Amino acid sequence: MRSPNKHEIIESMKKRPHLFILGAGATKATIPNGDKNGRQSPVMDNFLQEIGLSDLLKKVILKTQSNNIEAIYSELVENPKYIDVVTKIENGIVSHYQQMELPDSPTLYDYLILSLRKKDCIATFNWDPLLIQAYNRVNKITSDLPEMLFLHNCVEVGLCEDCRRFAPLHNKICPECGKEYKMPRLMFPTKNKDYSQDIFLQGQWKVLDYFLQNACIVTIWGYSAPDSDLDAKDVMLKAFSKTFRKLDQIEIVDIADKNILVKKWEPFVQETNYHLNIHRSLLDTLLSEFPRRSIEEYTKRYIEGWWGNSRLTLKECTSFSMLRQLFEPLIVNEKNNNYNVI
Repeated sequence: MRSPNKHEIIESMKKRPHLFILGAGATKATIPNGDKNGRQSPVMDNFLQEIGLSDLLKKVILKTQSNNIEAIYSELVENPKYIDVVTKIENGIVSHYQQMELPDSPTLYDYLILSLRKKDCIATFNWDPLLIQAYNRVNKITSDLPEMLFLHNCVEVGLCEDCRRFAPLHNKICPECGKEYKMPRLMFPTKNKDYSQDIFLQGQWKVLDYFLQNACIVTIWGYSAPDSDLDAKDVMLKAFSKTFRKLDQIEIVDIADKNILVKKWEPFVQETNYHLNIHRSLLDTLLSEFPRRSIEEYTKRYIEGWWGNSRLTLKECTSFSMLRQLFEPLIVNEKNNNYNVI
């Protein structure tokens, strides 16, 4: 069996996906001043205080000194006398996130989704519905949009366990069996984050495994990989390490200290022969420089030795008509099966 020549390698690389992994920092950056109604997206520390549920703990005796919601929840679920508190926390979290709405003008999530294609993927650890809302908005510009995975479930996801179907929760009824969609479980004790027991999550992580193995570029945006997610990080590294990655790229978008970020993601970066870029904003990434063409650009620049620059880059748009106009040249070319860098 002959080895592929350079042209075949290049053409194969161009077809590979770009994978984005999102954490709480991504939603924070998307709505820095709160959502449409000023509602904030909380982080895990001081979570209950931020969503106005801290009073639920007034009569609770906790061993943990942590303010992290996952640590608090994990301790509460192990004590039967706090079952009512657990239920109120779960309902409060769902209520908070279900009320969140994107601002009317385009956001970073709109830019992100529109800058990727069907071969690409966005995998989020966030519960909020903002990514789905953005998807529905930019779907009016093009239907060639990335796959989305919800690694910790999402308040906008509806599941029919009998038919193993999922859809937006507001669709309400499964078209196969007529039963009502139910929201998958959001919270899991940190000691027992066994996603294989959750039908929806099991499928989501299986698809993520594919993208981790095949992505040419992996961009990690606002995900801190907390201690409560160590198992998840190990699973991702195992999948990422299954294939040859020396030509691939890791990007990190985060406002944390660079040295801390490098240390945290070093096992992944090592696999790529230390091909790492760290940015403070989505608008500084390869995706921003070459929207909808990030893999084509990466291959053209770093494999073929191209020294050019993009003539179409992401920029802030105050309306969706501006956003449509910005992306129109790329989308028109795609209709003619032309995916060349502009």
